[in-house]
Amino acid sequence: MSSINKLRNWIATSLSAAAVDLTKMEEQAAQIGPKSEYPVVVIGAGLGGLASGAYLAKNGFPVTVIEQHNIPGGYATSFNRSGGSFTFEVSLHATSGGIAIFLEELGIKNKVEMVRLPDIMRVVMPDHDLILPQKDPEGLIRLLCKKFPQEEKGIRKFLDLLKGILEEAGRPFNDKSILSMIFYWFTHPIMWNLRNQTFAQILDKYVKNPKLKAILSCYWGYYLLPPSKLSGWLYTLAIASYVFGGAEYIKHRSRDLSYALADTIEKHGGRILLKTEVISILTKEKAAVGVRTSDGNTYKARAVISNASAPATFEKMLPSDVVPSNYLAKLRMYRASLSSFIVWLGLNQELRGKIQGYHIYISEGYDPDADYGASLNADASKAAFYVTMYDNAFPGYSKPGESTITLYMPCGYEPWRRFEADYFSGHKESYQREKNRLTQILIERAEARVIHGLRSMIDVVEAATPLTNVRYTKNPEGAIVGYEWSMNNTFINRIKNRTPIKGLYLASSWGNPGGGFFPLMIGARNTFKALIEDWGYKS
Repeated sequence: MSSINKLRNWIATSLSAAAVDLTKMEEQAAQIGPKSEYPVVVIGAGLGGLASGAYLAKNGFPVTVIEQHNIPGGYATSFNRSGGSFTFEVSLHATSGGIAIFLEELGIKNKVEMVRLPDIMRVVMPDHDLILPQKDPEGLIRLLCKKFPQEEKGIRKFLDLLKGILEEAGRPFNDKSILSMIFYWFTHPIMWNLRNQTFAQILDKYVKNPKLKAILSCYWGYYLLPPSKLSGWLYTLAIASYVFGGAEYIKHRSRDLSYALADTIEKHGGRILLKTEVISILTKEKAAVGVRTSDGNTYKARAVISNASAPATFEKMLPSDVVPSNYLAKLRMYRASLSSFIVWLGLNQELRGKIQGYHIYISEGYDPDADYGASLNADASKAAFYVTMYDNAFPGYSKPGESTITLYMPCGYEPWRRFEADYFSGHKESYQREKNRLTQILIERAEARVIHGLRSMIDVVEAATPLTNVRYTKNPEGAIVGYEWSMNNTFINRIKNRTPIKGLYLASSWGNPGGGFFPLMIGARNTFKALIEDWGYKS
């Protein structure tokens, strides 16, 4: 790929959601027709699939979403236990306030209520217990400088960096202009300078104290790589959005967003087929022209959008002679992200306001690389983990007299591979013992560090492992953010949503920009943009 094309691709993925002119796209979409000749099939009703389908359906295109599970949403959902007494959130802890842009565009702002969370994170480490404020950069500076006075200069410069990258992300840019691309290093210098740096390399330029570095890296567990391996561009922009823009949660659960998107698709004439699995993508002259499902039905399409994993899409669903060998080779260089071990707890006491913090990061040390290694090995006694006090998000999250919390640990797949065959054949005794062992370790650690007497409050316990994730999503190794955000797989190298197969597009955490609620909404809109461009729109 030429240097200009690489730059074009990198820039196209590095801009904020506001950089896309949706009005122009919708104007051109209105001119494409007759709409009946542009049917679209979406494989999978995860958040990316639903959002891309909603953009298309809202603009008049016939959309069919085909989902193997019995409910839409993928990881953006919830489930009930104890006869419905507890409704547990599957994945969402916090998302950027910028998601409101998409709610307004899709006409669902009145159906999905966002609530501002009380803080960014409570960080609990051996000799530090801090609550990091959100939308209060000066307050954050004061807090950190009080704990690390010798680092004040670096702390202030680091916050300046966060502010600068957030401003650049929203700065207008014409990614179709060669001149604009050539001068990108001048108009967006921070982004340009950070593009090839890990977060650890960025931190090294501003602070020296390893404890402060660990505190500033407390979100690594949601990006599933330690600072030494994680894209600095990605992490810096992510935490900047929380520090300056605020963190929010969907009231009442993330499934509200999934159902609102599904309703939008159906309201505009689309359909969602549940409990139906796509087994192959149909091609003609090496272009995608529809799909076949496990029940033998076929669905013709002008375009196919895959919300399934990239490995399944390109190595299982497509004929072997359709996918370019160099493209497959590139995909095989990428790695699936870590998975998760999650414990959901329904408590028989109200804890709202009694436990400080909404989102609590717990680590036994100040070495994210060591925490990452423990996560890879599913070592619940040593790995960093997170406690989410959902009732601190808003009154009434749980029923009166009850509380709902989760314990989340990033988790590798290898420790669970030995249970794989038995698990999927229904022999789960050994697997269950290991799952219960890890569950009890995390409960004991949470009780010792933040919720004293926790075990005596528990009415309901549920847990999920990487194998659970494979079962429900079919994601390789139970990955929760698709491909990991390593330096060889971020932005300039990241897989694009427009694929080498004509008529085939991606809209999932395996695509661009990657996993997470806000990134998936960006990716869905960009997939819609790609289709309209390919059908005739040129911005």
